[in-house]
Amino acid sequence: MNNLRNDVLKEVDHLERVQAELAEISRRTDDERLRELIQLRRRLSEQIARVGKIAERYFEESGAPDLVQEFRKHFTNMRSKAATHQASWPAVRLNEADEQYQQSSRAVREANKAFVSWIRRALGATGPSNP
Repeated sequence: MNNLRNDVLKEVDHLERVQAELAEISRRTDDERLRELIQLRRRLSEQIARVGKIAERYFEESGAPDLVQEFRKHFTNMRSKAATHQASWPAVRLNEADEQYQQSSRAVREANKAFVSWIRRALGATGPSNP
């Protein structure tokens, strides 16, 4: 179970790194930004799926149904915010990025931070895992 916990923490760390890269790119205005943003969005979706799969397994194996439900609630909220943002701001509209886009981006980052904070508390971890 401890190995699975460490795997969850590593995937959560990776999720945080992808989110940090997205936050950085969202502030840029150069031409290369759109291509990189599209790639990072794909990576984010893939990473969210990896976190969901391994964390679901960890919490199910923990034998605590309440914790499984709480995980699902936090995970769904974070995943939903990311999906809504990407649907509202497809790549073709990113050159129009204005305050609404920035607000939407911040909401995704806040949901991600809340999820990461919750999962670390649930796993008894205080910060990023050591590689």
